[in-house]
Amino acid sequence: MITYNTRSRKGAALCVLALTTAALVSGCKKSPEKIDLSSTHTTVAETMAPTTKAETQPETTVPETTEAAAGSGTEVKNISTKTNTYSSGNVSIDYPNVINMEDTQKAAAIDELLKKNALSVLEAWEIQDTDDSLNINCQVLSADRNRITVVYTGTLAKKGASYPTNVMYSNTIDVSRVSNIGFDHFADPYTMAGYVLSGDCVFYNVNDDVKAELMEIKNNTSLEAYTDMFTKADFPIEGSFPESFSYEHQGVIYFSIPVPHALGDYAIVMYAPDSK
Repeated sequence: MITYNTRSRKGAALCVLALTTAALVSGCKKSPEKIDLSSTHTTVAETMAPTTKAETQPETTVPETTEAAAGSGTEVKNISTKTNTYSSGNVSIDYPNVINMEDTQKAAAIDELLKKNALSVLEAWEIQDTDDSLNINCQVLSADRNRITVVYTGTLAKKGASYPTNVMYSNTIDVSRVSNIGFDHFADPYTMAGYVLSGDCVFYNVNDDVKAELMEIKNNTSLEAYTDMFTKADFPIEGSFPESFSYEHQGVIYFSIPVPHALGDYAIVMYAPDSK
């Protein structure tokens, strides 16, 4: 016959109970996991005219890096922008504002110029917000104490049109002068006209099939016509709305030319001065 020691059994049970209680207490005291709030954004509302709908997009911050100002020997810090939306009827146009400039008067003047240029298509294209449909997005390519460069892309569907048209325009602002920077600041219009007509012409972001067609149809326009087009490119608008818009980004010059709808309505030409 097998016998048990009663006192030993009670001692062992008490020991197990103590260990279990300690484990439970330890588990209850565990610190809660921290919540990551790094992706939280704030927005700033803009008051629009009573007949329009006001919308505000999330704030956009250009990376906080520095670059040397041309010829100044000083460092130029990047600035932040926020994207506002003008909305009325079937029309929606995004445009940026600067939000962290110390000179508030200059910031207000820059904001006014950016908005004026972004919305200039409404009059230039005779947009009727109840009959036509226009959707424009903006991309701030760069923003620092020297320049702000914005590219606008979208679609326009005029009443009665068979199909929507792809549209593109751009705006480069001289921050210190609060003025527009045009094509002739980046390159000579006549020289770029010759470049477009040459076999060295490079198109941005197109596949081989489209590139082959663009290389053919680009020569249907004369040297004189391209020169005139590029001379009248960009803001400010003088007369009719420009057929071409340009900008510079990371040392490369980009500018648009009109092409048939089947090829996208516009094409972007690239020119890298250092490679020529």
